[in-house]
Amino acid sequence: MTAGRTYPLARPTGHKPPMQRWRIEFPDDPIRIHTAYIGVQRHDSARTTLPSFEEAVEAIPQWLDAVDPHARPVSETFNFLEGDDALESVAWVFYWSNPTAYETCIQRLNLADIYNRIGRPTTVGIWCERFTTQTSRLETNYSGLDYLPGLAKLPGCKPVEHTLTAYWGAARDRIPDSGHDLFSRQTEDVTQPPAEVPAGLGQHLTGSNQYDNLVHIRSGQFWENCDTTEASAYETTLEPTLRAGLRYLWENRADSGAIGLRFLQNLHDTSVNGSEAKETCAAGFFRSLEDLERWSKRHPSHLAIFNGAIKHAKTFGENRKLRTWHEVSVLKKGEAQFEYVNCLPKTGVVQNLVLAETSI
Repeated sequence: MTAGRTYPLARPTGHKPPMQRWRIEFPDDPIRIHTAYIGVQRHDSARTTLPSFEEAVEAIPQWLDAVDPHARPVSETFNFLEGDDALESVAWVFYWSNPTAYETCIQRLNLADIYNRIGRPTTVGIWCERFTTQTSRLETNYSGLDYLPGLAKLPGCKPVEHTLTAYWGAARDRIPDSGHDLFSRQTEDVTQPPAEVPAGLGQHLTGSNQYDNLVHIRSGQFWENCDTTEASAYETTLEPTLRAGLRYLWENRADSGAIGLRFLQNLHDTSVNGSEAKETCAAGFFRSLEDLERWSKRHPSHLAIFNGAIKHAKTFGENRKLRTWHEVSVLKKGEAQFEYVNCLPKTGVVQNLVLAETSI
């Protein structure tokens, strides 16, 4: 199984996964996937700030309404729960497999223009974090076939059962280019956060990842189809453990390498008026795959998540309806683009990556 690889698989000899898992197989063309997270934040909850916030929120679907329906992306909508954003925020994720459609949509997206059109409110921020991933530097993993979100919704993609799961290093093994690339963490002088964090408010900040192997992960939990007993087990045991692990990442950034990480609540449709689904995801960046792996393999906060998930699976067995999944991208220098208009300094990657300021 390691023939043709410079670096062997981490999978132990004779390993047999204790449960089925699936990955997404992408069409041969395209070989790049485009992803954009867009958010609108409200800096305070005063009644007078609501109209401007709602106007900014409405501008995002209006942006897509002006695009040819064939160019529109797969999308999902979220409420913000915790992490690197403002408490009262909404966000969307958009996926494209067609590069022309992606360029058409992104060229029409002008955050500064939206901000100016709604009267430059001091209490509203708008941001976009987007990246292009080579499919050879991307991996996915799903615990079931009855719910396939995220990249799995792209046309032409199909789930394929695999055995590269349930051992440390499995995620790296699922990335095709890992056979010839270690995705090494870049030197400290390159990955250092800015000496002075921008104010964010009143600023238009833009930039890209200035080093190789920045990692993006989206990791989701879906318990909409669980019966009452299993749903309660997830909500009272697993989710608190998950949140504790995320808080460790936020509170120990220098060690964990977490950057711009948000915990999000999915909505039932692509409108911010949709009701909350029994579905959440953590989405954001890590300084490197090594950082993500070190937390996953060694830190007690993630081991508690991992062991809790195994216990849950054994408890509910074949009747289990909880679905977990993730997608991981390893990005080359310049493959991610960041933009923040009048956003709080804790937003996204503002504290961690060097960004340039332009006028709003």
